[in-house]
Amino acid sequence: MKKLIYSLFALTMLFGMVSCEEKPVEGKPVLTVSTDLFVADGEEGVEFTVKVGDVDVTAESTIYVDNKPITGNFFTTTEAKFYKAFATYNGQTSNQLSIQAANPALYVELPEDTLADKFSGFHHNVLMTQATGTWCGYCPYMIRSIELFRENGSNAANTVVVATHSSDEFSCKASEAVVSALHVQGFPSSFFNLNPEAIVENNDPNINSEVINASAGMELKEKANVGIAATVATNSSKSVIAVRAAVKVGKAGAYRINAWLVEDKLPAYQSSNWYEFSNGMSTVLIEHDFVLRGASCLSPIQGEFLGGKSSCEQGETIEYYYEFDADDADFVDVANCKVVVLVSAASGKNFYVNNVIECPVGKSVPFAYNN
Repeated sequence: MKKLIYSLFALTMLFGMVSCEEKPVEGKPVLTVSTDLFVADGEEGVEFTVKVGDVDVTAESTIYVDNKPITGNFFTTTEAKFYKAFATYNGQTSNQLSIQAANPALYVELPEDTLADKFSGFHHNVLMTQATGTWCGYCPYMIRSIELFRENGSNAANTVVVATHSSDEFSCKASEAVVSALHVQGFPSSFFNLNPEAIVENNDPNINSEVINASAGMELKEKANVGIAATVATNSSKSVIAVRAAVKVGKAGAYRINAWLVEDKLPAYQSSNWYEFSNGMSTVLIEHDFVLRGASCLSPIQGEFLGGKSSCEQGETIEYYYEFDADDADFVDVANCKVVVLVSAASGKNFYVNNVIECPVGKSVPFAYNN
């Protein structure tokens, strides 16, 4: 009789333990992903994980991609685009994630990083944006100032110049967004690292080129906390320009990333109030260089959060991918295009460019370090 009682007691305890283990975990599920960027080749993909606190509930969850449930927790596709994903568990819905499937033909290899374990001493570049317009009679003074700076400035090799046109034939959503974000009050004017206070206004070109060089030098005294590498490619019809980039984080913090499409050698008549520039004519036909044609992110113009995270850890290497379509970016000749990749760092409530590179179509720019 005692054996029977003990057996019933043991069975009760066993079933009680099983029942306890199968009870759903209380709390909001959190969805994470192995990568937010993969190739749309039908083989490579992403693996999802769902947790409530420290408990892995992936097997008991339903994962949705573009509002459609998937089988299991692995997703792959042959359609290159952005996807939205979320999960449900125990009647609750998780956070939503954005993942991107890249075009296999344009997802080219990044240049080799010979110092893969190095997360300091990054080569530093600054971004200079030129607020301009073909209607602006005084803009030739700034155009010539930048020419002199690029020819003779000691900091020219470390300065990426982008012309942001407003209210003319070269203006676009991206350039107008930059002009708006910088609160441009007058044309021409130039800014450094997307800081509205780091401004260079119009002056005699010889004097102004020296001011630009000195301003670039001041910005270069700041440390580059991130390193950037990139490869830029185009498709056979040259209707799409794709950039694949990688960012090495040398200091923990919040960062944003943006890709800007820039084009050179665009002919247009430029208004001029400067006799020497236009030989006494009110307008002169010139080629406009480093014209901003499109951006991967418009709001904010500093870009989206790097890796989709509000904070990055020191020692991370985070990849980024974006495609510019000719219908949206309105570029004319792929041969004259390049992509500027800029990474901004948090400074209080604001974000200013911490490092930037430019990469022509069909080329690669490796991670660069100071000697």
